[in-house]
Amino acid sequence: MKIAAWRRVGVGLSLVAGASPAFAQSSVQIYGTADGGVRYQTNAVKGGGTVVTMNSNGYYSSNKLGFLGTEDLGDGWNAHFRLESGFNLGNGQLDNTTNTLFNRQSFVGIGNRKYGSIDLGRQYTIAHDIISIYDPFGFHYTPILPLTQASDGTRNNNAIKYKNHFGPLLFEADNSFGGVAGDFASGATRSVGMSYSMGPASVGGVYGHRSILTGTTYVPDSYYLGAAAYSIGPVRISGGFMSEDLQNPAAPHQVTNNAFGGLSWTILPNLIFDGGYYQTTVSTDKAGRRGISIISLAYLLSKRTTLYSEIDYTSYRHAVVSTLNPAGASSQTAVTVGLDVLF
Repeated sequence: MKIAAWRRVGVGLSLVAGASPAFAQSSVQIYGTADGGVRYQTNAVKGGGTVVTMNSNGYYSSNKLGFLGTEDLGDGWNAHFRLESGFNLGNGQLDNTTNTLFNRQSFVGIGNRKYGSIDLGRQYTIAHDIISIYDPFGFHYTPILPLTQASDGTRNNNAIKYKNHFGPLLFEADNSFGGVAGDFASGATRSVGMSYSMGPASVGGVYGHRSILTGTTYVPDSYYLGAAAYSIGPVRISGGFMSEDLQNPAAPHQVTNNAFGGLSWTILPNLIFDGGYYQTTVSTDKAGRRGISIISLAYLLSKRTTLYSEIDYTSYRHAVVSTLNPAGASSQTAVTVGLDVLF
């Protein structure tokens, strides 16, 4: 839903001061997603056992309510803001335990069609932006697939991010301020990323470095990603590799690697098949390796309403309880069906 109007800037101040009011063209868009699904999973707990659940945060897409505002400043410039909150569909509560209202995104910025945009506030990481281009599922099924958690933190607080398209090249750079007195680097995150399109082919990459508070000490954490995609008619093949290197002097050296690949096939304009494989290894995790195979079929009832179904199979190198394998299972099989509505 769009609410467009000519907004009077500073009306109250102008009336009090007796000055003439200024006018600027602006609009505010209200948008969101309501997604409800039912999921059946085997070996859901230690010792076995199946479970049927309804993930009220959404399976195909994350439930959200957002406000996007833009104001035309002339000469190609605009001011804009985005406030976005996640919610639980089943009970109406916020989808976070800290009761953060705009936990998904909250930023304000200025932009230009030629020179790009600069945004300030809570924003998606550059890794998240680039991965979303090359994930075979386009960041659907985020509660199931590991890429959201692997994208270098998903979101940054206190971030300033620059983004621009130079023809076929998308370029992004950001800095998240740590706010530690006397130390600009501690608690901060810095990254740079790009994606370049060459007809049916595209390649992308990200490098990031952040300083994470562990106990009372800030430790370095480096991250990189490489990805590629190629389209053949209605089929798009894509994949990539990402690695995170956490060097904590008080703990064993931890390297987390994620590899992924798959395809998206638009069988009909309203029928989409996706399939992929996602593998995660953590050098310090007892399970050793986790592999997720998944196929999905999405049927578009309209441009905004989608019926979806998926089946996934997860296997572990070692059937032990760990961060990668909370149930200590050798494998898990799951099926999900649901309805996704955009507004």
